[in-house]
Amino acid sequence: MRFPPPIRITAPLLALVFGLLATFFDFRLNIALDLARHLNEVRERADSSGLRLAAVSERLLASGARDVLQSEVEAIPDVPEEKVVGVVDGEGRIVADSTGALRGQLASATLLAPAAALINPARQPAVQHGENGVAVFSAHPFRLGKNGTGWALLLFDRGEAIAAAEDDAHTQLAWMASAMALLSFVLWAVLHFGFAERLARLARSVEAFGEGTRVPEILPGGDEVAALSEKFAATAARLRERETQQLRLEREILEISESERRRIGHDVHDSLGQRLTAASLATNALVGALKKDVPALAERGEEIGRQLRDAITETRALSHGLAPVALVADGLMTALGLLAENTSRGSGVRCIFECEKPVQVADPEVAGHLYRIAQEAVNNALKHAAPSEIRIGLERRVGALHLEVEDDGPGFEETARSADGIGLRVMRYRARLIDGVLEIGSAPAGGARISCWVNLPA
Repeated sequence: MRFPPPIRITAPLLALVFGLLATFFDFRLNIALDLARHLNEVRERADSSGLRLAAVSERLLASGARDVLQSEVEAIPDVPEEKVVGVVDGEGRIVADSTGALRGQLASATLLAPAAALINPARQPAVQHGENGVAVFSAHPFRLGKNGTGWALLLFDRGEAIAAAEDDAHTQLAWMASAMALLSFVLWAVLHFGFAERLARLARSVEAFGEGTRVPEILPGGDEVAALSEKFAATAARLRERETQQLRLEREILEISESERRRIGHDVHDSLGQRLTAASLATNALVGALKKDVPALAERGEEIGRQLRDAITETRALSHGLAPVALVADGLMTALGLLAENTSRGSGVRCIFECEKPVQVADPEVAGHLYRIAQEAVNNALKHAAPSEIRIGLERRVGALHLEVEDDGPGFEETARSADGIGLRVMRYRARLIDGVLEIGSAPAGGARISCWVNLPA
């Protein structure tokens, strides 16, 4: 993929990545804050329960009411995180516990071991706190007799609360990730259908306008893309108008040029040609008289006559080149036939004209441009292809006039570089002036082929 990638892909992907990263960090932060808040709450409950239990234990043990203490311990309000609560004497043995099954055992050998580990006889008795990954435990001292110290031990299990908090956070993460994915998809859809697809339509419209197939369309909407398409359509309209004016001027210039060429050709044929013909006839008469009166000069007179006949032939060829198509319906067929005949005679390359059915072309402008296209194609073939045969074809097919020039040279691929010069450009331009289509390629049997299609009224 070329850089940068399409914005309709980049923007949604960046939004999705950054959104998921932000959601993940928010997920981790929320879990940390929730667990820290819950830890503080558990500590507060442990301190409250421990202080109250220590005070009750000191009072009841002083009066020897151990059974009552057991009842008090078992009756401690049920707290969700509370796992086990116990009261131990100075030797670390359990006097009362919330389960009712640990009395008389060493606390260090029971579930209360983490809390019992907080007791350090070498230090001044004080409230002790501790915790591990999922448990919070504490030890609260109280006076036991005159010199002894008892302890209220509490152990709170946070495993279920942590699991619940993580489940809630994961659920929130899943919802946020889904929301970000949906947002990214909506962003992609907006960029794709609202901008990228419409820009692609505009690009295709610009390409079609460049190829001359249609006028650029104005896209609906009130955004920048619609404004751009509207501006481009207006620009294209102005360009089309200028192109139409330029084409009209070029057509008029070419028509004036063709008209002048025809006028000069007719003048050459009708004036100079007639004068040369008269001079040739006079020379022939003079030669006849010289043969009788001055035989020595007759041969020189015959030489002058031959030169005059050659001049007449060149004059006719010149007048035909300047005005090849007569202003009659079958003038194009006649002109193409003479083009083939003159090519064969002048170049030594066999040139044939094929027209199975008579083709009538009433428009002299169309006939003239088609003749010039055929003439240029034949000249290109003689100049670049070195053929042994050239075929000129003319036919009418379902409302279209088809002119074709083929040769048996090496093919268009071999001659295209040298032949694609001003001659081909002029042929394309002439075809365009008569609303025709010029096709250049290789013939099926080899060699080059140039075709011109012109739509004609039925």
